[in-house]
Amino acid sequence: MQASAIDLYRYAPQENQGMRPWRALGMVHRHEFESPDYQFIAPPFSGDAPVLEGRVQEVELQPGLWLHCAEVVDLHSMASRVWLDEGLRLVMIIAGELDVTIGGHRIHLRPDHVSAAVVSMAQPALFERRWQRGKWERKLSLHLTADWLRAHAAVCGLDQKTVNAVLGNRDLSPPPGSEVCVVPWVPSPHAISLAEQLILGADESASPVMRLRQAARAFEILYEALSEREAAPVKQTSGLRLRDHERMVRVRAFLDHEIRHPFQQALPIAELGQQFGLSASALQRQFRRAFSCTVDEYRRNMRLLRARAELEQGSTIAAAAERAGYGSAANFSTAFRRQFGLSPSAVRQRI
Repeated sequence: MQASAIDLYRYAPQENQGMRPWRALGMVHRHEFESPDYQFIAPPFSGDAPVLEGRVQEVELQPGLWLHCAEVVDLHSMASRVWLDEGLRLVMIIAGELDVTIGGHRIHLRPDHVSAAVVSMAQPALFERRWQRGKWERKLSLHLTADWLRAHAAVCGLDQKTVNAVLGNRDLSPPPGSEVCVVPWVPSPHAISLAEQLILGADESASPVMRLRQAARAFEILYEALSEREAAPVKQTSGLRLRDHERMVRVRAFLDHEIRHPFQQALPIAELGQQFGLSASALQRQFRRAFSCTVDEYRRNMRLLRARAELEQGSTIAAAAERAGYGSAANFSTAFRRQFGLSPSAVRQRI
């Protein structure tokens, strides 16, 4: 079967648009991909070497609804493959580049802002990823398992056959080798904001209430993607204009630069707003709508995330607290536990 291709790249991207301080997020090692089916093809390394710089999070928001987030840079050029279970998947690339194949269908997402694809799989399919040293991606993927689709068919009509029909695959009994249906989708600015909030809040130690909130955001994205395939488009009223969202991405990039220089004085909110042509109140309002947190909350969360990565790499609690901007180890431990649900010492004990 000749592979089909989706390339939603429409504008030449700025080289580093949306790029994050990857080392502040940690490293992903080979063993974190270990499963009976996951294979690295001709890896240029041995042992438990780092394969990605950044972070990967996989969270089950509710039984059968999985959230997968990646903010990573490839450290090697190679390929990998694994079999994916059947179900419905939605993939959004927020920044960078994604180049994978599912069931022979190439999905190549290289957006100026964001591109996406909806993938309906009637049977398990082979997933292949092309790695390229230095290539980076900030990606969100949602997976509704076949069990979830069957369990909710009576409520929302999203059984596998209906999903295939919604996506435009009218042949509900495709021949062998054609069990995968891939459809491109252009998300609204509101969906982009929801995706940013999901990525920022992705944490396997999140409380049940927070997972409920994340699931609601995931379903809103899925609703928009599937509704777009039906007659009436989805009207979005609460998202930022694309121009405003782009400006908030630039603000976040500025804040990420601050994270890379922990002993540099953070810019006050009023001055930060002036730098981007906004009042302090407008900056806070737009930033919250884009990322579901205030500027100061984002700064704190990212500093704590960096501190966690440093602790996992052997840093002392005192050093991690100082770099995160805490003069008191006790205050640092309180904030750390509130953010991650465990103490800094518990993280160090895992080393």
